[in-house]
Amino acid sequence: MAVFVKGKPPTDWKLQVKSFVRDRYAHLAEADAFPDGGSGRARGAGYPPQWLAGLPERVSSAYCGCGYALDGVDLSGVRLAVDLGCGAGLDSRLVAEGLDGGWVLALDMALPMLRRAREATGGAAPVRLTAGDIEVLPIRGDAVDLVMANASLNLLTDKGAALAELWRVLRPGGRLIARELVREGELPDEIAQDPQAWNASLGGVLEEGEWLRLLGAAGFSDVEITDHRSFTPVIAVRIEAVKKV
Repeated sequence: MAVFVKGKPPTDWKLQVKSFVRDRYAHLAEADAFPDGGSGRARGAGYPPQWLAGLPERVSSAYCGCGYALDGVDLSGVRLAVDLGCGAGLDSRLVAEGLDGGWVLALDMALPMLRRAREATGGAAPVRLTAGDIEVLPIRGDAVDLVMANASLNLLTDKGAALAELWRVLRPGGRLIARELVREGELPDEIAQDPQAWNASLGGVLEEGEWLRLLGAAGFSDVEITDHRSFTPVIAVRIEAVKKV
């Protein structure tokens, strides 16, 4: 479907959605317009309280995830972790501090957000910042030990293509750990058909069964969707999957 704007050429709907998402997150970073209470939401999600307390308020308050993805995750042996849609860099910093000799690739398509992530990671942690699209990852195959995402996969217009990319870049035995949003039943038309709803993390929310189908079609095994928590008007969950060959 193309969208026609007076005085401008038609724009592909998927490109328009991506533009809305990129512009929204660029604005959040540039204007420091993150929703109030980010630090408190991070504590409520389960982030280590002492770790959060040691961060600058400007860093912890930029939390925009839908849960704590790293709870109980064993980082031993992880040489390369990728943080998809890294946002302001909270998860990238946390993982980097837990690695023993490995490093983190923090990927986001909004350049101002990458600048915030650089600020969050202090420039000294083993974090490399990269601008990129999750649906076309700038990473060679079979290279990644851990892929993580926090409320970023729902923003994608082609989730099947993105999951195929995640499977491609993970090494055999590599893991996907994500916090994501799911819905029960159909979204109202005013949300489902509005490209701008996607940048508010609602337009692209899938049902749990659709995630299971897409992950299986991409080749993932041992798929688990757990820790269901209300995230009105949808539900926040934890998604885990393994690449087995």
